[in-house]
Amino acid sequence: MNASTTPDDPRGAYFDQLYRHDADPWLVRQRWYEERKRALLLASLPQQRYRHAYEPGCGNGELTVDLARRCERVLAADLSAEALQLAQRRLEQAGHAGNVSFARHRLPQDWPRILPGGDKFDLIVISEIAYYLSPEELARVVEHSVAGLAPGGSIVACHWRAPFAQRIQSTVRVHAAFQDAPGLHRLLRHEETDFLLGVWSNDARSVAQREGFA
Repeated sequence: MNASTTPDDPRGAYFDQLYRHDADPWLVRQRWYEERKRALLLASLPQQRYRHAYEPGCGNGELTVDLARRCERVLAADLSAEALQLAQRRLEQAGHAGNVSFARHRLPQDWPRILPGGDKFDLIVISEIAYYLSPEELARVVEHSVAGLAPGGSIVACHWRAPFAQRIQSTVRVHAAFQDAPGLHRLLRHEETDFLLGVWSNDARSVAQREGFA
């Protein structure tokens, strides 16, 4: 696991304390709400298989396990060192540690640097993290996402809608930032009382159009 060179900040300390106290602070392994939400996210992906995925904010690795089944490689990152240890253990237990690498990233500072001609991501999953970012930080994350997306790749955003103490931005504003990004086309918007799910790509074709029968 690669550690970020960014010093710990109050945000990182908050998440470390959460995961130190409880390995599953949001009950993502126990609640039907969370299981159903993951299933909807996975079903919304326009490609059956992906080559290289990036999941910042991987938490304890529950979604990472599912991504590892659909992707050749996954870079799973989190601000919390405690969360990364839990995620690594979860992937090992699930038998998918071989195609997942872990890194401690603070966004947007530690977004993976892609050199000219380098290997871009064809799947980027921004799940339940962007509302912790300031407008300036979110703008940079959107820019990095667009710049780091391989041709035909997918950006997925999924976020809880209700207010809570640590939220900096509304979920509507977070998803609007991706919607307004130059070069992205929205392929899907799923809206519920509890959460928003969106999928964007630099390829405007639908799934049927990509497969040549529409």
